Amino acid sequence: MQKPEQENIGSIYSEDEALVLGPWQRIRQRTLTPIVFVLSRLGISPDMLSFASVGFGIGFCLFAPFQFTVAFWLLVASIICDGLDGVEARLRGTNTNRGAFTDMFCDEVVVAFSVAGMAWKGLIHPVLAILFVFVYTTIVTFLLIHRLLHVTSHLIVRPSRMILYFAIALYFFFSINLLNYLLLTYLLALPLLSLSFWRLRKAL
Repeated sequence: MQKPEQENIGSIYSEDEALVLGPWQRIRQRTLTPIVFVLSRLGISPDMLSFASVGFGIGFCLFAPFQFTVAFWLLVASIICDGLDGVEARLRGTNTNRGAFTDMFCDEVVVAFSVAGMAWKGLIHPVLAILFVFVYTTIVTFLLIHRLLHVTSHLIVRPSRMILYFAIALYFFFSINLLNYLLLTYLLALPLLSLSFWRLRKAL
């Protein structure tokens, strides 16, 4: 018996996020295509880039308390790998559910290790770090379920990990630490988590 074809979940954007991030994704696709074409010819797959981003993210966490300069550039390498994996998958035509899930999981792992590294360095309060990772991970997971169940994700926006990385860069270059204030702001997403939960519960 033939298995039914699965719908491709594509990018895990909410409906509102797609208005901003969708055009940016297309710009990134056009800009980075020459680079990922070379990577593809070298046999470097999108999944390899996703897993490399995790490796660099773990390196950031381990080096952050002791060699922050090394840690920061490992984080930059992680962000670059994360920016290239989806572009290569779309170029190859292999942007499948499995790839999208892998990319989503790796993104969450890098965020968690980035926050853990900054908390270990003493720049983020540990309780705040745990709460943020919980909120971010849960919202991203819920957005995946929204897409799979065809439930509206209107008004549900995840905390921006790129602003988090920008805040880390701000500390690296200018010794300005706004991370606790940023994560406190991100905790305002808790009502969105409740909204998402009740929409999904109603759809089941």
